[in-house]
Amino acid sequence: MNPVTEKNLGECFIVVRSIPSADSILKLKDDALGFWDEISKKHKKANILICGKTGVGKSTLINAVFRDKLAETGIGRPVTQKLSVVSVDGVPLNILDTKGLELEDYQVIRDGIINEVRRRRGHDGDDYVHVAWLCIAEPGKRIEDAEFQLAWDLHELGVKVIVVLTKSHSFIMANEFVAIVKAKFEGLAHAVVQTRAIKTPRYDDDENVVGAYNIRGIDELIHVSYEVIPEAQQQAFANALNIETKEGLQKKKEEAAKIITVSSAAAAAIGATPIPFSDAILLFPVQATMIVKISTIFGMSVTKSSVLPVLTTLIGSSTATLVGKTVVTGIMKMVPGLGSFIGGALSATVANRLTSAMGSTYVDVLVSLTEEGRPLELGEALNALKNKIGL
Repeated sequence: MNPVTEKNLGECFIVVRSIPSADSILKLKDDALGFWDEISKKHKKANILICGKTGVGKSTLINAVFRDKLAETGIGRPVTQKLSVVSVDGVPLNILDTKGLELEDYQVIRDGIINEVRRRRGHDGDDYVHVAWLCIAEPGKRIEDAEFQLAWDLHELGVKVIVVLTKSHSFIMANEFVAIVKAKFEGLAHAVVQTRAIKTPRYDDDENVVGAYNIRGIDELIHVSYEVIPEAQQQAFANALNIETKEGLQKKKEEAAKIITVSSAAAAAIGATPIPFSDAILLFPVQATMIVKISTIFGMSVTKSSVLPVLTTLIGSSTATLVGKTVVTGIMKMVPGLGSFIGGALSATVANRLTSAMGSTYVDVLVSLTEEGRPLELGEALNALKNKIGL
């Protein structure tokens, strides 16, 4: 058969053998929810400990790194008098927030932190403290003994520590204070990162505002944190990230790619015994689940139950034309050369490529919507996907 082209497209539509029965659709839904459970069981919440003296800018840092203004909207659950767990519904992240690493209360604060970290070192990796940010205000040019001691204690407990210098102004290589901090925490800190979490005014010699210093260092902080967070928590961390940051968007794309790989392999398993292209509907549970999983990574308010309306969208109201449009019109654009397979059997290779292409195209759609400054919402994203693949 000749490859599909714009000219012969109309000749290539395939009509399914019959409209699926209610029982068949119910089976597709069960398959979709089952696949959701299968790929979700390995992904857990991420837990980040953030500590530092009052006024170092912890809340500002949190809001710069994570979505939904966590420091403002999060609900804090007290663990001790000086330690709370902050979380937001729909964001798979817990922030263990110290209320200020003050010297006069240091022993009480330190004991509360260390006891909580120890308590979380059980059998459930979902409870672990996966990374600690020790925040020090760079303008103060001072490292307290208490800050060093806390880093030491956390390191001894196996917690990865990142020293975050906040309110940084000078990002030059020869920054003397940064060199001092790196030397002081060598062997204890995984990294030392300078950050400027909000734009700050830039003045001339007469104290007139002539511009602003841009946000800086947030991408590096995201990158080094992602490096040390266990793989099971990386998807949750990516989900929680602010998509407006360059590295936040990049991590979301990387985690989405993992979901696409797993989903494509599952689709390939379905096609391991070749089936007619007209039965490509059997791939829809995997593809619907993949789309919703990617949506969660990009921070949309979706849950397991969202798989069902996405599946319904893929099945469509007119099943007799769906497979033709999906397999031919859409995939012709997504996978060049796939047209030569039309009319034959849907093999493992084709099922893999078909699902991978759909996932990659969906990610492209979400990135485009983000770059256009449009809020991500599942219905709009699905419409954009359908437009992208010509449905």
